[in-house]
Amino acid sequence: MSSTQIYKRPLRYLVAAIFTALLSGLLSARLIAVEVGGGGASSRDFNTLADGHRVIEEVIAPPRGLILDRTGRVLAENIATYAVQIRPGDLPLTIRPQVVKTLGEILQIDPVKITMTLDRATGSIWEPVRIASVVDEVVTRFIKEESAALPGVEVVFEPRRQYPYGELISNVVGYVGRIDALELSALQSAGYNELDYIGRAGVEQSYEEALRGEPGVRQVEIDVQGRIVRELGVTKTPIAGKSVVLTIDVDAQQRAYDALAWGVKAAGNKEGVVTSVNPQNGEIIAMASLPTYDNNLFASGITTAQYQKYLNNKNAPLLNHAVGSHFPPGSTYKLVTYSCALENRVIGVDETLATPAYLEVGGQKFYEWNRAGFGRRLTPAQGFSYSSAVVTYQLAQRLKIDRLAACGRAWGFGEPTGIDLPTEIGGVVPDQDWARTTISRTLYDGEVLQSALGQGYDLATPLQVMNAFAALANGGTLWQPHVVLELRNPDGTLAQTIPPVEKGSVGMRAATLAEMRRAARLVVANSSMTRNLGQIPLNLTGKTGTAEYGVRDKQGRLPYHNWISGFVAPTDNWSKTDADFAYVVFMHGSNTAANAAIEVLKRYLQLQYDLKRDYRIPGSMSIGNYYGE
Repeated sequence: MSSTQIYKRPLRYLVAAIFTALLSGLLSARLIAVEVGGGGASSRDFNTLADGHRVIEEVIAPPRGLILDRTGRVLAENIATYAVQIRPGDLPLTIRPQVVKTLGEILQIDPVKITMTLDRATGSIWEPVRIASVVDEVVTRFIKEESAALPGVEVVFEPRRQYPYGELISNVVGYVGRIDALELSALQSAGYNELDYIGRAGVEQSYEEALRGEPGVRQVEIDVQGRIVRELGVTKTPIAGKSVVLTIDVDAQQRAYDALAWGVKAAGNKEGVVTSVNPQNGEIIAMASLPTYDNNLFASGITTAQYQKYLNNKNAPLLNHAVGSHFPPGSTYKLVTYSCALENRVIGVDETLATPAYLEVGGQKFYEWNRAGFGRRLTPAQGFSYSSAVVTYQLAQRLKIDRLAACGRAWGFGEPTGIDLPTEIGGVVPDQDWARTTISRTLYDGEVLQSALGQGYDLATPLQVMNAFAALANGGTLWQPHVVLELRNPDGTLAQTIPPVEKGSVGMRAATLAEMRRAARLVVANSSMTRNLGQIPLNLTGKTGTAEYGVRDKQGRLPYHNWISGFVAPTDNWSKTDADFAYVVFMHGSNTAANAAIEVLKRYLQLQYDLKRDYRIPGSMSIGNYYGE
């Protein structure tokens, strides 16, 4: 190796070292620039920001999840629509009146309303203000063509919720509405903004978090006035909401709805409920509540007049009466009284009680429902089958109110069932502590008798009544009713199964429950009570009920509700607990010639079990002021 070569090699090393140092310096400076500017957009984007411009993050709303019936049919979906908005900063104040007037004529909206909407906007002048949603495409095309005369007016795509089955299942599905200021203040940290929609009722509300998904984020450059200059890119991709699959299928819901709609029309009343459940797991099979509403009106932007019409309807169509209304349960509550008496051994299965026309307590006569009595002694099961008020009074006297109330709570009365729907209420099971707190005295003896009949201060929702009979059917387990079966990911794969929730046991012996199931079968078989209901070729059980309320008519009679609740068993062996269908029918203020709930049940069972014979009795639904059990 020559001396020249020996001296050239260090020189090369020196040049390489200098080059490496310069390159490292440049990379470090570049990295510092990126760190200072933020990692979401390229360094060139930040290095080229004009004076006073800055980068902000905007929320990208995710697509809302679907709501499906258990067979996969779509109950709530998203469709693309057009919306019109105004960016106030792009609309000079000098010409605003003329632009608002022109836009009002195009959209057929009062210009004063548009002006008020703009004036009430609280954000930056560069934040868009929504003027109209679900705008016809022809109208939006005209607005775009006239953009020069409409500065600040923009047409944007907007997803809208659509409910293909509308009124049929709206009381379960619910609807979405534009988020209000109060909600926004509470939910802004979760990525909601003033243009978002939020679940307002039903599953849309109770499963809002799952349905909404996860918002995305994009970075935009804005100028000193807050106007968007350019988009710098998406830093977080939005994740679509999960789809919610119901326990209900549309066909089952249709059967319940049709039976109820027939009954309400035939009886001339305005309000009723038909609901069914699988007693083995709490899965709701169908839930019909009338009157109801069209959830598509809310999704498309309900008018003030339409909304007021709903609000002014005294029968509360916006309320799911199966869970959100409570009523005196009437003689359906005798399930509590009779089972409590048997369980606490204040009466034996074979012991008989007298059935005179009335029982006198404290100088007051408490009459049998038929005002005549039954002329013979009855066992508890027989008293239950005839719905004897006098037998019930005697059991109440033996039990006393506090023990009776404890049994009522054990059967699930007095508190919400926990169903996964909003607005559920709890009802009332009176005892002496309740009386001292609520009415500032203890209950009178006569009030105790009324409580044993499911009247007086007693209040229950139709769902509570049905859940009690479901527990009777399955051997004493109270399940938490639920309308959602599972959640699915946007790609259709299973995300989560909603497991059945066992709330506890009614705490009664198997023998007591078996005797009450037999007694419930005797009710159906008693033609003097349920007419031809026992002829239906099903192992059907039930307990009827009526409950007076309101103001007496000119003849001194009170209006009343009709009830029937029970279950269908696979066999007539009442010691078994494998029934898979329990039901409740409630008819508000029927005042018909016969128990209207029974006739609705007949129609429902005919549809549900595809029975060829129609067991309804002509004339039963005519006005007649029937009062019976």
